[in-house]
Amino acid sequence: MQNEKSKADQQKKELNSEIKEKSSEINSIEGKLEQLVAQIETLGQKITSTDTEITTVNGEIEEANNNIKSLEEEITILQGKIEQRDELLQERARAIQENGTVDYLDVLLGANSFVDFIDRFSAVNTLIEADRQIMREQQDDQNLLEEQKLVLENTKKELEDKKAELQRLKESLTSQKAEKDRYIDELEAEQKKLQNEKKLLEEEYSEYLNLSKELEMQLRKNNNVNWKNLKSKITVQFQTHQMVHL
Repeated sequence: MQNEKSKADQQKKELNSEIKEKSSEINSIEGKLEQLVAQIETLGQKITSTDTEITTVNGEIEEANNNIKSLEEEITILQGKIEQRDELLQERARAIQENGTVDYLDVLLGANSFVDFIDRFSAVNTLIEADRQIMREQQDDQNLLEEQKLVLENTKKELEDKKAELQRLKESLTSQKAEKDRYIDELEAEQKKLQNEKKLLEEEYSEYLNLSKELEMQLRKNNNVNWKNLKSKITVQFQTHQMVHL
């Protein structure tokens, strides 16, 4: 029986060591889970921030598109005016070319003096030059609008590149979050397994503990019986010994 109790105590010791080991592994997993939860929370915040940036960039792209559309409309209108003006100038030039001699004679004949003739000729040239100036100004305006359109298109491209970069960042963050979510599932499954194993070990430890107590009680009981028997035997021998000497 003493041998059985020794075996039960040894089994208790081994089980207790295994229980401590399982507890240590569970604590380690809990620490990893806490770190992962914190990392996932950080990733979630970054994803939310990235979504906000993407929304902002989308708004800027839409604004750029609207501005480009407005400039295109202005360019179209201005181009129409330039073409009308150019057509009018060409008609005047053709009229002067076709009837220039008669016109000049009319101007000369109609002049009161040479100075009057110069004034009239200068007036015609001034009118033509004024038309040309208007054309140059309109062309300058068109060039300016084209430049502004180019700037907006470049800005739009930069915004679209930034949006694509943000989309890639979001995909990367989402992928990292999904990977950590999977890792959490694996750790939680491992944690549950360890907890179940620990529970079984604790139940087995409890059984050996009860067995050890029962064996201890039995040993004490047996020792008491043996002691009584021994005591009784000693008493009998002593009494026998006394009677012999009498």
